[in-house]
Amino acid sequence: MAIFNKSGNSTALSSSSETTVISSGARIEGKFYFSSMLHVDGELNGIVHSESIVVIGKNGNLKGELKADKIVVNGCFEGDLEADSLEILAGGVVSGNISIKDLAIENGGRFNGTSKIKQEEPVRLLENSSE
Repeated sequence: MAIFNKSGNSTALSSSSETTVISSGARIEGKFYFSSMLHVDGELNGIVHSESIVVIGKNGNLKGELKADKIVVNGCFEGDLEADSLEILAGGVVSGNISIKDLAIENGGRFNGTSKIKQEEPVRLLENSSE
């Protein structure tokens, strides 16, 4: 998959500074894996895994499974969500099961479901056995 920059040249979606946009009016389904940022203003149904930030815009609607480092919701999300950080903005609605480290809900934002604190993996100390 490729995108076009202003000069018309195709570039691969490998840089984390890139943003993939699902624009308003678009409806897509499937499994999606991103290393770049994702901004959803349309409808997306399925599985989304991102190594970066996922933003669900004011007109965005995402249903299914969502895993990302950081998620910002100003539209609607329904399903299972896992992230290090979740922000639900004033216009955002999250329904379902969430597993997160940090949660912020602005006044007017809504969450309906179950939440679980994502635990850090315990650091195991290795003992030096120099006998």
